[in-house]
Amino acid sequence: MKSMKLLFPALLLSLSLGAFAQDDDELLDAAAEEESTEVFVPKNRWDKPIFHRVQLGFVGTFAKYTNNSAVHDPIVPYEESYFLKGVSLGWLADIVLTKNRNIPLYIELGGVLDWRTGTSDWVRELNHGSFEHDCKVNTLGLTIPVGLTYQFKDFLGKEGLTLSPLLGVYARFNLLAQRKQTRLDTETGEVVEETKSLMKIEDDGGWMQGRKHKGKLLQVGAQAGVNVFYKRYSFGLAYMYDIIPFAQHSSELGITKVKKSAGEGVDNQSGTGCDIEISTRHNFSVTFGYIF
Repeated sequence: MKSMKLLFPALLLSLSLGAFAQDDDELLDAAAEEESTEVFVPKNRWDKPIFHRVQLGFVGTFAKYTNNSAVHDPIVPYEESYFLKGVSLGWLADIVLTKNRNIPLYIELGGVLDWRTGTSDWVRELNHGSFEHDCKVNTLGLTIPVGLTYQFKDFLGKEGLTLSPLLGVYARFNLLAQRKQTRLDTETGEVVEETKSLMKIEDDGGWMQGRKHKGKLLQVGAQAGVNVFYKRYSFGLAYMYDIIPFAQHSSELGITKVKKSAGEGVDNQSGTGCDIEISTRHNFSVTFGYIF
């Protein structure tokens, strides 16, 4: 009887411990299930908190060289227009800005190296004949873009297709800019070729002789574009506007000498005045990238 009295409480205790253990397991399972719903599992590579891509692109720039001064050096025309086209190679990273993954807002930054080239031709008429000029410009630059992007997932009802508009700014470092000119004297048939750096002040005559309007190492601008992500690939379009021109310089010296020349008989000195601007304001790119 005594053993039965001891056995009965032991049985109740074991049953209660089993019940508590079962309740504890259920609580743990419920907590684990609740926690798992808060864990974000990316469906695509561009859903990750940070993703990278390398991209190739075609780049184009509408460049204009203008000289509005009253005195023109023969090497500096009134206007040259170029369409600079080339290729780019870049690396970009997108970093999520919000903890709420239902708001897929990212910051995009990286580096893009580009090579561009373009040609222009014009004819200069002088009293003793005319000169035909063929000019070619080559540039090498490094662009550092910083932009905000937002992802519209399953765009147009297509699963796995994401549209990502972009707004931002950029800094461009001009590593190389040179202008090669071939000049033909139509009277004598003489051909003169010369290559001048647009990043330096030339002291040996010609383009930018003794002037402080050399090309800037750094330009800044604003950009707008859109990227499309699908599988592991990206396709992009972008427009970039240079806020700071490549080169700009104004001088009253030449204009003053022209007035003196007209009114006081002072000899005019070619190239002493310069009111020049080299603009590369309008740029665009078409890119193809691989996401990893």
